[in-house]
Amino acid sequence: MSDINRCAFLDANHNFQILEMEIPRPNADQVVVKIMANGICGSDIHFYKDGRLGNFVVTDPYVPGHEASGIIVDMGAEVKGISIGDRVVIEPGIPCGQCDYCRIGRYNLCKEVVFLSAPPINGTFCDYISIRKDCIHKIPNDLCFGRASLVEPVAVAVHAVNRARFNPGATAVVVGAGPIGLLTLQAFKCAGGSKVICIDKIDKRLEVAKELGADEIINIGKISGELSEVADVIFETAGSTAATQTLFKLARIGGSVVQVGWPGDQMVSMNIADFIDKELDYAAVNRYANAFPTAISWISDGRINVDKLITHSFSFEQIEEAFRFTLENPDEVIKTVITN
Repeated sequence: MSDINRCAFLDANHNFQILEMEIPRPNADQVVVKIMANGICGSDIHFYKDGRLGNFVVTDPYVPGHEASGIIVDMGAEVKGISIGDRVVIEPGIPCGQCDYCRIGRYNLCKEVVFLSAPPINGTFCDYISIRKDCIHKIPNDLCFGRASLVEPVAVAVHAVNRARFNPGATAVVVGAGPIGLLTLQAFKCAGGSKVICIDKIDKRLEVAKELGADEIINIGKISGELSEVADVIFETAGSTAATQTLFKLARIGGSVVQVGWPGDQMVSMNIADFIDKELDYAAVNRYANAFPTAISWISDGRINVDKLITHSFSFEQIEEAFRFTLENPDEVIKTVITN
């Protein structure tokens, strides 16, 4: 084990500084993970660009990142069922494990949850991190660390599909062909869905959607008129206020609408008449719960292709360049991975 723990701190002025810190020592119920790869999430970019996301604000410098894979290098005395050298991914939401929500399996709703990289909590853009043993998941030896860093966003897609109500053979619209949208497209088909229509404004992303199994792609900026009653299930993954306003219209009668993305505006005007007349289900997605094992399985056996999403890779020392490039080139970048 190296005796240096490089940590990439982001400050309120949108600048990174790599500092050398002590390698953490595990508590009795913790393991220490040597980070091998991180994906840059859209939320990381929000904090880099705007200094905030929702109620979370960058004030003091903190370490972003939560899409991480690595190797166990140390463990506490009470840890069982895992060994030093095991390859793992980190589930970054750390719940209390004791409340009613935790006990019924909806631990993502735990009021005491600590989420890595939500300021001021430090995340995974570092060399080493200690974390409770129940917040890691082993991965197969043949799953490379770069692919494994996408398990976390795949878990979002798995949870989104789990939140939808549909029968086998149902059809879906995925609004937004970014990383989460492209993964939701695949997860829906893994879960028994059939036809999927992907909607976006960026042709390159729509082309990737087609390669990943989309049956139809629509550039919403190039069509006239409005789309109506297109599919049984509608997934909003773009985080767009304008897109969210159209969801009830897109859904067929008796359908299901799943809000995965976080609209830019906290308050969104929606047509409640469509919602009631069609007797729609409207479900929200708050990260994930119990989705990591499925995500690992579907990536490992090839049912979900993450290679098409990884468009750019940078080294840890290039983290500021990686963030800047990802922010400034949305038409080129789908997913950026940083390797330690």
